[in-house]
Amino acid sequence: MEKNNAHTPIGIAQAGNQSNTQLGEPNVSSRTLYTRDEYHLATLGYRQVFFRKLGLFENWAATFAGMNFVSGIPVLFAFAMYTAGPAAAFSNWTMVGGLACFVAFAMAEIAAALPTAGGIYYWSYRLGGPRWGPFLSWMTAWWNWAGWVTIVPGVQQGATNFLISALEIKYPNADVLKKGWFVWILTSLGMVLTMVPNIQSQRAIFQTTANVFDQTYNGINLGEEKQASDAYSWVISVLFGAWCFYGFDASVHLAEETQDASEVVAKGMWMSTVSAWLLSVPTLIMILFCMQDFEGIINAHYTNNWAEYLIQLVGEDGAVALLVMLWIDSTCAAATTFMSAQRVTYAISRDNVLPGSKYFKIVSQKNHMPINAAFLVFGISVIICTAVIGSTVAFSAITATATIATNFSYLFPIVARHTVGKKRFKPAKWNLGRASPYIAAIASMWICFQVGVLLLPQLYPVTGKTLNYAPVMIGGVTLISVVGWWLPFEKGGRYWFKGPQRTISKEEVENGRMMDEDED
Repeated sequence: MEKNNAHTPIGIAQAGNQSNTQLGEPNVSSRTLYTRDEYHLATLGYRQVFFRKLGLFENWAATFAGMNFVSGIPVLFAFAMYTAGPAAAFSNWTMVGGLACFVAFAMAEIAAALPTAGGIYYWSYRLGGPRWGPFLSWMTAWWNWAGWVTIVPGVQQGATNFLISALEIKYPNADVLKKGWFVWILTSLGMVLTMVPNIQSQRAIFQTTANVFDQTYNGINLGEEKQASDAYSWVISVLFGAWCFYGFDASVHLAEETQDASEVVAKGMWMSTVSAWLLSVPTLIMILFCMQDFEGIINAHYTNNWAEYLIQLVGEDGAVALLVMLWIDSTCAAATTFMSAQRVTYAISRDNVLPGSKYFKIVSQKNHMPINAAFLVFGISVIICTAVIGSTVAFSAITATATIATNFSYLFPIVARHTVGKKRFKPAKWNLGRASPYIAAIASMWICFQVGVLLLPQLYPVTGKTLNYAPVMIGGVTLISVVGWWLPFEKGGRYWFKGPQRTISKEEVENGRMMDEDED
């Protein structure tokens, strides 16, 4: 009997093939054969279109690389230092990472049962049922997509800041390095590097313990009057860890390209989060103890004052070399987040959520990649990055927006899992058992707290240049998603959006069967 090739999209083979017939063997069945992953995906309503060749390591790496604390800590290190200081940086990072694990576990349980590339918006539909499913799916899709398409420019802008800081060390009098348009050009060029892989086949002193764990600082008051308290600045610095510990659904966006997806995706999701947390905390402690001059770091004037930290440790030439390496590392991380944003764009376009979905759901017949979706992500990312031209807090606002939108989208399926979808949800082999509702409750409360904090002003006094425009961007996402649902005259999503669209008929699923272990 002909074996199905798990690497072949569609992945369908026929039992009782021609060679067997020619040998005189009986044609025992003309039913379509599916691998276990293909059959599971078919029962969820989708036909296999991607190459399915990824394993646990690749799926784990999708989320782990996206979190990327190696460059994630340096990206907002200066922010954490002037916002609230070393003590807050350590405690908030440790707290955020630990709480993020609860979110990852809560999502992993759902991912094990519903492993599709669309991920959480599909979960919301299935858990919401006929009454609430379409609305929850619609809202989740818009919030999750908005989050992922802002993550990409945020990560790439962080990479650009490393490169600009390296140039500032070597050319301190070059005025062009301070120009917003020049920074934007470098970021846009970097975006090209992140897109390419996704359209092709794929002498120091040590600080005292008190200086690390007890030292605080409040540097968010730029005026003569102290408008923001020390406690407020401590809370605001939550962004330091929150920027890294999210994007858990990167693993599920590769579900349709992963073998044994039901189990592997769940493991990839929670293992990447836990490992990132456990490895990053001692890394941060080491960084804080190696800090030479705290005042020098918060008073430096580089695009990213991590440059000053490196100069103190390894000198200017060493700092330049490390900053360039961080630029490369962060650009690679941006490519990883680009991949997830591209997959989300494809998935929600497959179900006709986005305007122009018919173009963005096209998959290249040559390499089975959603190239048009990649171009859309690239275009939006370049537009978002123009904000750095006129705002001093644009970068941190972009990171806050991405964190808010993505995390808030997680709230829909997590809450639905234990409310309207409680009786409807069928746990997979990998599940949380009796701990599920408690983990979900902690995850939900953490998400709500985090979203509220990230909407607050990050610098005082609040002016046009220091405004945290994350609430403005989040307001835009809310407006588009809510108004888009309630538009009158049968134009709103409530009239025509009925949830994820099947790409394989029920008859095809019923007339096929899953391969036995010896056939696979």
